[in-house]
Amino acid sequence: MLSRALTLTYDTEQYPFQKVLSHYVFKVRRLDQLHVAWRRQNHREKLHYQDNMALRRLMQRLPDDALFYKVYHAWIANVLAPRYGGKISYSAHPKMRVHLAGTGCVSDFHRDADITSRLDQINCYLPFTDVFETCTVWCEERYDSNIYQPLTLKYGEALLWDGGLLKHGTYANQTNQTRVSCDFRFKAKAPDRVRSPWSDVLADRQPADKA
Repeated sequence: MLSRALTLTYDTEQYPFQKVLSHYVFKVRRLDQLHVAWRRQNHREKLHYQDNMALRRLMQRLPDDALFYKVYHAWIANVLAPRYGGKISYSAHPKMRVHLAGTGCVSDFHRDADITSRLDQINCYLPFTDVFETCTVWCEERYDSNIYQPLTLKYGEALLWDGGLLKHGTYANQTNQTRVSCDFRFKAKAPDRVRSPWSDVLADRQPADKA
């Protein structure tokens, strides 16, 4: 893993993201085999980029009172926020992601700060399936290194990392598993109340990067 990245673990029975998405949104038995059900539903073997986008939209269009968001906001309040003094500002609607097995790249390599111009935010990568090899995000090992590694996590883990200035993106998913995940950015409202190591996620930036 990245030197300053931090992995959170949580109880998937208490925060059953996978169960909610598989049962209420995609209506499949196994979320990581979503590609199988989608092929069968569409009567074709080959899947494409637009298939990922279509499934992603099903998640992104969930109403604010959907069970997924009840679980999401409870997870933020009880798992993430306590590490940051109990007070954070965060994305109420995270970016939903689907990367079907056998489909190409779903995200070009980029730095978030080049798009948002925000240097004060921490990224959270929250997968709802196991993610590894080419069914996950790849990220620079160090700033401006252009050497990439996969962000490998189990369902029940989340990664806090500096997506603002570390380049990251995806490759074609050559595994036999689909990735379903979300990601969002957040900021501590009371940084003086945040203790190490939670306060250190962005600490390896160069002085010029912090301006």
